[in-house]
Amino acid sequence: MTLIINHNMMAMNAARNLTMTYKALYKSTQRLSSGLRISSAADDAAGLAVREIMRSDITVLRQGIRNANDAISMIQTADGALSVIDEKLIRMKELAEQAATGTYTDAQRQIMNSEFVQMWSEITRIATATDFNGIKLLDGSQSAGLKIHFGAGNASTEDYYYVSIGTATASALGIDLSSVAISAQHPAQSAL
Repeated sequence: MTLIINHNMMAMNAARNLTMTYKALYKSTQRLSSGLRISSAADDAAGLAVREIMRSDITVLRQGIRNANDAISMIQTADGALSVIDEKLIRMKELAEQAATGTYTDAQRQIMNSEFVQMWSEITRIATATDFNGIKLLDGSQSAGLKIHFGAGNASTEDYYYVSIGTATASALGIDLSSVAISAQHPAQSAL
């Protein structure tokens, strides 16, 4: 019994070259479709590490931009409420000025005082009700400051800042109804 082994060396080389070509084609297609020069650690391990660090920093900085935009929105909310409070304060001063003149009766001053008290109550209501994302802004609870983080680290003060908003209730603004009233001419002059 004789054993004959047939092999075609040229066909085996062609098959090996074809396999290597398919692998190179797959790798090139993967790079083209992803748009990345480095698609795995086998391409460039150090380059992949640098790319991942940069990608991480970019993601963190994008979140920092969102944090800064949220802080801007929060400040705009507080500013809007403070503008309304300012309008109420101007109206209260106008009522005090009006009541301080001698051309009104005490009954008319009582009506003015009623509006004055309503403005006081509204200022306090606005200050206690104004919030952003569930955070009360003008009731004094944030006077220590809110930390707004927008950088990639935590060691540098360049990565964050504090927003401190004080109390804007009528009492905190110095309007005490027990000592300020415009129901008579003399107290109305004192209210100014």
